[in-house]
Amino acid sequence: MSSIAGSYGYIAPVDEKSDVYSFRVVLLELIVGRKPVGEFGDGVDIVGWVKKTTSELPPPPSAASMVMAVVDTRLTGYPLTGVIHMFKIAMMCVEENGSCRPTMMVSKISQTQTLTTARHLRSYV
Repeated sequence: MSSIAGSYGYIAPVDEKSDVYSFRVVLLELIVGRKPVGEFGDGVDIVGWVKKTTSELPPPPSAASMVMAVVDTRLTGYPLTGVIHMFKIAMMCVEENGSCRPTMMVSKISQTQTLTTARHLRSYV
């Protein structure tokens, strides 16, 4: 049995991986430069918008083309490889099914590079 907890836009069904989902929504906010809800239409949040936008790219989309389709246009001079890395982690962690999300322990393996890139992106916003 699961329940819903957290702030709208950051919520995921409550289980041991809910914090993974919420943290990665924040990563998407940094990449996209938008709030998690309210800017994508009725009932669409940042995760749904990113998934829809990247699914509309010609197949097979590269990681770089997916990032370029959603990245905040105000960002310049960022390390694309770092943003791609951060994007891939974010997308793994926003899976609706909690059992498909990595644990925080797995997420920590990439934490140093992700946080370095996030700090770099934050300096542009």
